[in-house]
Amino acid sequence: MAISRLPLMPLNAVLFPSMPMPLVLWEPRYLRMARYCLEEGSEFGVALIREGPEIGDEVAETHAVGTTAEIADFRDAGDHISVLAIGRKRFRTVQVFDDGPYPEAEVELLSEQEGAGVSPEFVADIRSLFADEIDLILQLLGFEGVELEIPAQADKLSYMIAAHLRVPLQAKQELLETDRCGQRLARELELVQKERQEYRVLLAAREHFDQHAAKGGTEQVFSDN
Repeated sequence: MAISRLPLMPLNAVLFPSMPMPLVLWEPRYLRMARYCLEEGSEFGVALIREGPEIGDEVAETHAVGTTAEIADFRDAGDHISVLAIGRKRFRTVQVFDDGPYPEAEVELLSEQEGAGVSPEFVADIRSLFADEIDLILQLLGFEGVELEIPAQADKLSYMIAAHLRVPLQAKQELLETDRCGQRLARELELVQKERQEYRVLLAAREHFDQHAAKGGTEQVFSDN
């Protein structure tokens, strides 16, 4: 595949295609990078840090697979820029350059399977489970009745689920590195089922506490164990 060169931003975060990422940039090198991208209409790469600091003069070592990002909106305050970046395509880093005004990398864009080999029934099932999990989260946050648009396309669904899962960054990186959409969704199915049950327990416990408080009860509701 063709190799291209683009600005690189190592972060303690994983960006997935089609997913938003708000950023506040204040380091001089990233201010220069953002302004270059805005002037040239260029994308930049986001990659999870493997080792090294997120800020400072050193360029951290990153995982090889990351995601290109497009600046969808920004506010330039002079000494800092607030950016809304949207993930576009996965890439694999070929070489990193840290001798310029900001880090750059030669990258190879990775092909997307777009749900090849994934049955519509399986996609519908996991989409329904994920929609139920989102509804539980919104209830816990006090936003009952709010609806979040959930994609039906397999690859976009897999990235949205990955972005919302409460798992360690390394687990998110592994999902990003998974080339086959079906494999990514299969792993996410296990995680969604687990998280969904945890949210149900939390919601039930809160409802029990609220009912108890409404009755003016004073005895201990939760154990210290």
